[in-house]
Amino acid sequence: MSTSKATPGLRRSLSVTDVVLITVSGVTPASSIFVIAPFALQGAGSGTFLAFALAALLAAAFALCYAELGAAHPNAGGEYVMIERVFGRRLSLLMYLLILCLLLFVPAVLATGAAPYLNSALGARLDGAEVALAMIVLCFGIAVLDIKLNAWLTGSFLLLEVAALTLIAWLGFSEARQPAAVLWQPVMAAADGGLATVPVAAIAAMAGIAVFAYNGFGGAVYFAEDMSESGRPVAQAVLATLLIVVLVELIPVTALILGAPSLAELSRQADPIHYVLSHLSSPAVARVISGGIFLSVFNAIIAIVVQSGRFLYSSGRDGLWPAPASRALQRIHPRFGTPWVATLALALPSALLTFHSSLAGLASFTVIILMLSYLLLALAALRSRRGRHPHPYRMPWWPWPPLLAAAGSVYLLWAALRDAPARDGWIMAGIVLAGVLLAAQRPRCKVLIIDEQKER
Repeated sequence: MSTSKATPGLRRSLSVTDVVLITVSGVTPASSIFVIAPFALQGAGSGTFLAFALAALLAAAFALCYAELGAAHPNAGGEYVMIERVFGRRLSLLMYLLILCLLLFVPAVLATGAAPYLNSALGARLDGAEVALAMIVLCFGIAVLDIKLNAWLTGSFLLLEVAALTLIAWLGFSEARQPAAVLWQPVMAAADGGLATVPVAAIAAMAGIAVFAYNGFGGAVYFAEDMSESGRPVAQAVLATLLIVVLVELIPVTALILGAPSLAELSRQADPIHYVLSHLSSPAVARVISGGIFLSVFNAIIAIVVQSGRFLYSSGRDGLWPAPASRALQRIHPRFGTPWVATLALALPSALLTFHSSLAGLASFTVIILMLSYLLLALAALRSRRGRHPHPYRMPWWPWPPLLAAAGSVYLLWAALRDAPARDGWIMAGIVLAGVLLAAQRPRCKVLIIDEQKER
């Protein structure tokens, strides 16, 4: 893949705060609490607190890898550029396919899961597929607009999302019905209807789900070319995003556990979050919270689409696609300064997937992709300092964070593959094979790395 002919670049208009607002919105903490955390509550009961705390430690190790690599290799392509610069084309193309799968499926899945919250907020019975399709169309259209406008818009929605989570935390802590000891002495429903101690293995397994809930902090690296200054500010954006995400997810999860009327019932419920909130709030408050969750999902899709546009723009500039497609993906909107073709490239497949996607079917598959991606990044962080590229940000306590990240991702990858259906294994094998075949047919990537000193 040779670098394509130079084209007008992205507008450098974003501050660290702007990038943090967009990236936290892409993580969508409220949706993580309502859609992903229930899996952990069902599998580990009050041990969910320890699972989320353990996941926060692992996420910090992953974030430090993202921060150092993102500062050393600033590029809108994100992860695949980092891997290319450290390991070469084969692993780079594998990483590209892994991230492309996530960016393709996640918006459709989030949109599909948003309809029940809109119906709850409005007291309506809108068709889920039609709601999802409308959300996809609107979000892709908004994502094409000026990046500064998107930062303001996602930041505004994020304030509403944090307000809803703050309300949940206040309800849980103010009406706590469980002793604090259940957080570090976890229990869940037993077969006889009572309570049983949660096995350590169950907590470790649910840590993978919790990492999935935190995932998205690394998305800040996609905006390296939109920032007024890259390098060290990219690292600051990654780490600030993770800190905010951990706080706004771990605190409400803790409040929901302590506010649960019965820990046995909590882990038996098909919808444990609704079970707790139905006892802590009135129907009117529940509708307000549902409205906040719907807006958070809408906000997350905008942020993810904005990130995917930068990702595909970079791959077109690097010549990863056939020449006509690569030239199209590099096109910058003359008014908004955004990669509009790259941003809209996944609109049609995402719209079609709204009729054929489900979170339950994607959860284990997504965890597998995440853990494999994190493993590659951890290995890259261990090797990167041996290269010739400058590192404007160096993580503290190196090499322990990438070693922890590598060990944690290997264990969670093994646990996910062990419990995953055979279909997920076949899909992952197909992705790996596709990466190998693509690498064999394409010349070595020569990705464009932004050098601010030369630009100035």
